[in-house]
Amino acid sequence: MPVSEVHHVAMTVSDVERAADFYEKALGYRKTLRTDVGGPGIEVSLGLPAGTTGRVQYMQGPSRIGQLELIEWNGTKTRTATAGHLELGTFLLSFEVPLEEMDELHRRMVDLGAECLTEPNRVLLENYGYITAFAARDLDGNLLEFVSLPTREEILAHRRGSGS
Repeated sequence: MPVSEVHHVAMTVSDVERAADFYEKALGYRKTLRTDVGGPGIEVSLGLPAGTTGRVQYMQGPSRIGQLELIEWNGTKTRTATAGHLELGTFLLSFEVPLEEMDELHRRMVDLGAECLTEPNRVLLENYGYITAFAARDLDGNLLEFVSLPTREEILAHRRGSGS
């Protein structure tokens, strides 16, 4: 069973506002979700060093699919092979997966030799709601994220303060 198309590509940038302005002007993408990230949930699910925090700006083109997630990590900005995926450039590829298929996909990734960083887990994103996700490294070490997203109604309910 194939996974859906690429949902978004996360790119580490040195200045999130500058990058967002660039993609808005260069590609006509519009700014959508703006959030801060960090803490044990995101560290564990994406294999980041303890204490990692950052600022995120999503940029959306003409459809909901194929978004850019621009991330400015707090702390030292380096570009080395051992920076734990905090260097400038592409951070991960994220694929949207229906919640009911998440566990089976995780098993399939393990069976194919991918290094799964966690089991699927539920994480609360500020100003968005709960997602269920796990990350894995492909056979070449590229970081992939598989995520089940809330519905629009769940996102709106969360923003009104009635989400759980």
